Amino acid sequence: MKANFYLSFGTNIATLLLASLIFVNCVIAYGAAETTFHFTEQTRQAGIRFKHTNGASKEKYLPETMGSGGIFFDYNNDGHLDIYLVNGGTISSTRQSPYRDPKHVNILYHNKGDGTFIDATAEARLAQNSGYGMGCLSADYDNDGDADLYLTNFGRNQLYRNNGDGTFTDATSEAGVGDGSWSVSATFGDYNLDGHLDLYVANYLDYQIGTAHSCFLHGVHIYCGPHEYLGARDTLYRNNGDGTFTDVTARAGLQNTGKGLGTLFIDYNNDGYPDIFVANDAVPDFLYRNNRDGTFTDIAVTAGVAYNSEGRATASMGIANGDYDNDGRVDIFVTNFSLEINSLFHNDGDGFYTMTTFETGLADPSFSQLGFGTQFLDADNDGTLELFVANGHVWDNVSEITPSLSYKQRCQIFGRTDTGKFRDISDAAGSFFKRSIVARGVAIGDYNNDGATDILVTACAESPILLRNDSRVTPKKNSWVKIQLVGTESNRDGIGAKVWLHTNRTTQFREVTCGGSYASDSDHNLSFGIGTQETVQSIKVQWLSGHLQTIDFSKTESPINEVIHITEDRLN
Repeated sequence: MKANFYLSFGTNIATLLLASLIFVNCVIAYGAAETTFHFTEQTRQAGIRFKHTNGASKEKYLPETMGSGGIFFDYNNDGHLDIYLVNGGTISSTRQSPYRDPKHVNILYHNKGDGTFIDATAEARLAQNSGYGMGCLSADYDNDGDADLYLTNFGRNQLYRNNGDGTFTDATSEAGVGDGSWSVSATFGDYNLDGHLDLYVANYLDYQIGTAHSCFLHGVHIYCGPHEYLGARDTLYRNNGDGTFTDVTARAGLQNTGKGLGTLFIDYNNDGYPDIFVANDAVPDFLYRNNRDGTFTDIAVTAGVAYNSEGRATASMGIANGDYDNDGRVDIFVTNFSLEINSLFHNDGDGFYTMTTFETGLADPSFSQLGFGTQFLDADNDGTLELFVANGHVWDNVSEITPSLSYKQRCQIFGRTDTGKFRDISDAAGSFFKRSIVARGVAIGDYNNDGATDILVTACAESPILLRNDSRVTPKKNSWVKIQLVGTESNRDGIGAKVWLHTNRTTQFREVTCGGSYASDSDHNLSFGIGTQETVQSIKVQWLSGHLQTIDFSKTESPINEVIHITEDRLN
């Protein structure tokens, strides 16, 4: 977010019949299928009554326009994805800390298994939230088989330990992870391969209410940009394996001061050790290479992800990771400010990335948008990834400065073409995509267990949107396989594991990650679309323990439209 950004910048009928016959014959011969992408809003029908409170004031305190996130996770292990939504609060210069009205707390929605949800916040003992809420993510940090919850705040962060009986206990002080900076996003990953999930927290600005000042552009009072304040140092917490964490930021060599809004543990160079990517706002992004000795080195500049293709630091918000071209390597997509195109970084497999936003057709559709949350997903289960981007400006009066821009914006979904480019399919994907909102976080997961990946979108000072995936493929519906990993030597969630699914036609690759997007988290189970005619031949899992596990289906019935539970073989 840059407050001063605008200152710087005659066939005959017989031929037609013959062509038609040739086309029809090709369709029949190759069994071509046509996808109708469609997402249906189910927020109210599903029983979700949440509305985000940002406490917008005439002072325009910066946190008011930045939040907030949400997650899909199964907190009670009943096989149905639940939803957690983060709320904001009220900021006042007369208070020492942001105020959260008891009526405007974060909400946990329990999935009843019939497409509807009920508020389980009080029952789960999650009604006591501190600070002004920003983001959330979930992981089993203590390896006890239950999904725990970490909250980032403008104020002290919180860690809730899942008690395994439908309730949570605030374990922040006990665990030592109550980072007091302005935190937006966080990510869990096992950087030292000891089987315990460590925690990286991306902190934004050194922003204090008592010293906050007003910002104006062309005489218009706006929310200040990040250049008005110093950045905050991120924090790396090492999991001690006993329910506590140790701040090892300095010891790990993570001395950079950024302005982090998104972060993700990801093994970019495929050496078996999780690295860390950080999306920074208006300063270069970070890519911390894991040195495999407990330390990291920022190699973002040499790897080609610190800046865009013009050599400029972008106002980065959210992160999506996925193998968009099915070459077996995880690529990175980063959302940016309006009048800055988003950044798609192709993983070249040699430790370097190439920005391919223009080549893939994603440049023009993103230029006037301000992107926040984002995720890759296989919306139609055909084996190729689509891309979802949540948009919404940060200046509620941006149209007074630039009439062509708006505060509320439309979200976008991009599909792949035969030439490998992305095309904007939003207009045909459902009525939601014709409506403008102030979107922020994005989470994906199959909440109704029908095999199609659904989408949760959070919005600033608005209600979230639950999008049920009703996409259809003609003449036959595509099939799918879901994989749920259970680590034994590795962390129980299997975060950091790499999975290859081999069919009779293709090989697809995924890496289990936690976090990303913007202030949000998605279901950690992996979903693979396998089309209409393919059969699964084998699944290969590379665990963080170093163990390579292969499940061969050549002599058994191929799993189709099933959830496959894979438990890590214990090492001898």
